[in-house]
Amino acid sequence: MDLSLVVCAYDMARELPRTIETLSPQYQRDLGALRYEIVVLDNGSPHPVDAAALQAIAPNLRVLRIESAAPSPAAALNAAVAQTTGRVVGLFIDGARMASPGLLAMAMQAHRADPMRVIGSLGFHLGPDLQKRAMLNGYNQSVEDALLAEIPWRQDGYSLFTRSVLAGSSRGGWFGAIGESNGLFLDRTLWQQLGGLDERFLSPGGGLVNLEFWRRAIAASDGQPWIILGEGTFHQIHGGAATNGTEDDRQAMAAEYQQIFGAPIAPAAYTPRFIGTLSPDLAERFAPEPAGPPRQAQAVFGRPFKVALPTAAMSAIQKGTLRTRYRDRRLAKNPFDLVLYLQVLERLRPRTILEIGTSEGGSAVWLRDQCRTLGIDCRILTMDITPPEEPIDGVEIFRVDASDPAGTFPHAAIADAPHPWLVIEDSAHTFEATAAVLAYFAPLLAPGDHLVVEDGVVADLPEPPYRKYEDGPNRAVRNFLLERQADYRIARNLCDFFGHNVTWCPNGWLVRKG
Repeated sequence: MDLSLVVCAYDMARELPRTIETLSPQYQRDLGALRYEIVVLDNGSPHPVDAAALQAIAPNLRVLRIESAAPSPAAALNAAVAQTTGRVVGLFIDGARMASPGLLAMAMQAHRADPMRVIGSLGFHLGPDLQKRAMLNGYNQSVEDALLAEIPWRQDGYSLFTRSVLAGSSRGGWFGAIGESNGLFLDRTLWQQLGGLDERFLSPGGGLVNLEFWRRAIAASDGQPWIILGEGTFHQIHGGAATNGTEDDRQAMAAEYQQIFGAPIAPAAYTPRFIGTLSPDLAERFAPEPAGPPRQAQAVFGRPFKVALPTAAMSAIQKGTLRTRYRDRRLAKNPFDLVLYLQVLERLRPRTILEIGTSEGGSAVWLRDQCRTLGIDCRILTMDITPPEEPIDGVEIFRVDASDPAGTFPHAAIADAPHPWLVIEDSAHTFEATAAVLAYFAPLLAPGDHLVVEDGVVADLPEPPYRKYEDGPNRAVRNFLLERQADYRIARNLCDFFGHNVTWCPNGWLVRKG
């Protein structure tokens, strides 16, 4: 046997079949005459791994089951490796990690070039953000299933890169020093020389055992491990102790490492030897991100809030937006959203527009004129803490405080307003004000009514003045949708009309469900 892959699994009935499919001979490319086996270590799963179902996917597979398994798989993995015969050992300590199609071929090519160096691959998380953060914003197994259904990963495994982010251990990008590797490959002689995984790690999932083994393997490789370019593994969300665990779980793992070695774990320092092919797209997509504006709301329901425009372009567009006027009044609307509002007006044909935040009234006048042009009989109620003092024909003006809707909003006028509604929250851009407006209108909208939250783009704009908003609009939208997901949905056709969230209202074009 040329290669023995050992894949550790615990309670992964959903994730494991996909992992095995990506490691199967029909999925992996350029294998030639490679003889390899896949050994699945079932580390005491409540429901035993279905060996027959997995063998139907990969005939070169067998299952080893530990009935009374310890929480840490370290000892069981060492025993499993001892029952294999491959000249090269491939270790997948986390069986929820799908593989890219060229991973095995490149690992074997590296081994042939220099067999006494450990071979590592970068890790990625499926979804819009690191899963420990994404799951707090609505990312779960159902969302991930839908994500995988959207891409042709079975036909083109490299499409997984388009729906993933760098894992925390690989945040340095292709040419940075990775903290651990799943999967990891090494010659059996080197495995035996290292003594396998350190069985003193007793934490569920092994704690930091994989990181510690990677450090030792690098040291045994004279500080020059192989790193595979253009390939990787993709973590599926499954409630694992490390990747999907709590901060308390991670602190307990760090404490266990310190107890064993008397010092905290430190990043591995090494000079990598690279092998593989890296396309310009992958190089750019997973380059280490420069420090940018702090973001507190990363995503909701698997949809990142980040606007798919270069930072320099957004800054330039914003400067033009702030200079935009209409009928000698400040309009402050960007060209993308002007087009989107026109589409909403034509399709929704609102009977009432309620605008919170009007400044000089330019946007209210623009909306009035568009409605008149389209022949829409529409009431326009515009509100601001310092509204225009002079009357505006066809526009009802109210002085309000968006942070106190209950005390200041014109309740009677709103109650009498005919549906359908277009509600535009464009007030103070703080979390408190935006959340207050959303909470006020949430129970008042009828099915089909639209609710727009403006200026979530402040999280993407790099200029210092935008930091004072502390990502307020996006945070409010995230919380609102998580609490009201039965009642409201994101209008993706509007958010993504020009590209993913190419709007100053990222994930903020909302529709009341029927």
